[in-house]
Amino acid sequence: MSNKNLSLLFTGQGSQFSEMGADFIKKYDWVKDRYSLSSKILGYDLLEAQSDPSLINLTQYSQPMIFIFSSIVIDICREYLMKNFKKITLAGHSLGEYCALYFAESLNFEEMLEVVKFRGEAMSIVSDPDKYVMYAILKKEDLKIDEISLGDGVYIANINSDRQIVICGFKDNVKQFIEKNPIGKFIQLNVSAPFHSDLMIDSSKIFKEKIKNKLFKHINLDLISNHKLVNYKNISEKDYGNQLSLQIYSTVMWSETIKTVLNEDINTFIEIGPKKTLLNFLPKDFSGDKYSFCNVEDIKNV
Repeated sequence: MSNKNLSLLFTGQGSQFSEMGADFIKKYDWVKDRYSLSSKILGYDLLEAQSDPSLINLTQYSQPMIFIFSSIVIDICREYLMKNFKKITLAGHSLGEYCALYFAESLNFEEMLEVVKFRGEAMSIVSDPDKYVMYAILKKEDLKIDEISLGDGVYIANINSDRQIVICGFKDNVKQFIEKNPIGKFIQLNVSAPFHSDLMIDSSKIFKEKIKNKLFKHINLDLISNHKLVNYKNISEKDYGNQLSLQIYSTVMWSETIKTVLNEDINTFIEIGPKKTLLNFLPKDFSGDKYSFCNVEDIKNV
């Protein structure tokens, strides 16, 4: 395995569920301590909030929840992966980019959780499930969709693969677009804000101000950003905060991110997060190994 190249993919918002992390709490005492510490940093009982259906899908709650879960998996497997793979390339989908930076040790757990808390709070100012909506579109392979074809109040949030994009915007505008354009299967996502669109610009400014004093450490691993495919390893750590703020309202170029990662001659992909989602976007002709680390058994089996 030591002669292989690995890409770690980190899942984003929408993968949360109430029981996530329960098996890790039962197996590891330090995980109980992490949830206790997290509750102190966040200012509320994390596990109670996670089991509350009125809170778990709200941006300011779900983002810290997913990061904390992913951080546990990272701390279990980081040392092993660093020792057993020749090269590691990182990429995270939206919130997952923060998990990737945590894996690369740009900030410690407490610092990164605070950054994620700020992000969720900043993005929640436009979090309103009665006003905004996001849909994944499983479209025809040759169909091209751009901002012009979407119309006012509808935006491209993610380009996940050749077949799937995600749109967002004002609920009424998006529904009108769907009714007029039967271009594929529309799947409503379990989120409450128009992520990665111009509607998030004010959130981006608030977030950037909140984290301006955070001292990120420069990373030594390749980490491909959602925003313009910037590699964090190739920019100054002083620019990390700005890169993260731009990422909040820019389209997630996930399809291009994966193509960039594959240029590193990747043999193995591992997805880290509450649910397996990102492995589904890999090219069908990828012939290497694929694993998801979503629970204790996943990690034990690998």
